[in-house]
Amino acid sequence: MIYYRITLTPLGPISGAISEPWASGTIWGHIAWAIRYTEGEKSLQKWIQQQESEPWLFSSQMPEGMLPKPFLKPMYRKAEKYDIETLKLFKDAKKSVYIREETFLCMRDVMSELALMKSHKSESFEKDINFKSEHLFHNQINRRTGRTPETGGLFVENFKFPQEKTRFQLFMFANESCQDRLEILFKFIGTSGFGANASTGKGAFQFEISEETRLFKASGSRAMSLSHGIITTNMENPRYKQHTHYGKLGGHYAAGMYSPFKYPILMAKPGATFTPTGKPLYGELLGDIHHDKSLNFIKHHAFHLPVFFTEAA
Repeated sequence: MIYYRITLTPLGPISGAISEPWASGTIWGHIAWAIRYTEGEKSLQKWIQQQESEPWLFSSQMPEGMLPKPFLKPMYRKAEKYDIETLKLFKDAKKSVYIREETFLCMRDVMSELALMKSHKSESFEKDINFKSEHLFHNQINRRTGRTPETGGLFVENFKFPQEKTRFQLFMFANESCQDRLEILFKFIGTSGFGANASTGKGAFQFEISEETRLFKASGSRAMSLSHGIITTNMENPRYKQHTHYGKLGGHYAAGMYSPFKYPILMAKPGATFTPTGKPLYGELLGDIHHDKSLNFIKHHAFHLPVFFTEAA
């Protein structure tokens, strides 16, 4: 069993909403298309079959050196117990999305909402990903005439531009060594572009891959997901926020023959915590996610990549 840390350096703007990270299932989908275009259809089919029982687990994207803030048991709060300054601090900390990786590692043996809140006094919590939102204006083109309309037709597109020295990270697990293969696949994705408008240069990035030997080493009575995934029966007492994923077809399936829209999938956001039971594989590889039955072989990665910790009583 091998865990990898993949560090990403964006080379240009990215399409989409500024507040949403790259979801683990979307990253998995880009890997699938990279296998198809670099190794061939048979290799992709074999890999997809392996994902049913021995999947590659991916985290969602997060800022470098950060982890999702875990959803923990709410601390008991009364006005007479905490002063106004402390309650304000709690309110600010509650808005944060990420905590520092070192903070998680230091607290993983006795994790609590109060301890996380106190750490807010000495460090900066991240509320969002380090992108600046900008708008680009375009004119519509009539596909019949190849011309712009005589009146109107102007529309606005939102892009995320990375700030200086912006870097991101994600994590990945596999049952066997596959770093050389990952180097090829991520090089293809980084050159082709990630997400919408990749054909016009959006979503390009450079990357570094290294084996991760510290973050996933410890055990604990609770687990925190680093992924967007569904809740399954072996995830007891879950605490999470919901995320509705509106997926679209990729690769040559997005060329116009099929409707690009998949069924929406209701999942838990990164930071979801649960008590692990049963088989150590949380979430599921989903099928039947497109209304066109000829595409029922398409899958969506809704597994969780967990890190373990112990929550204070």
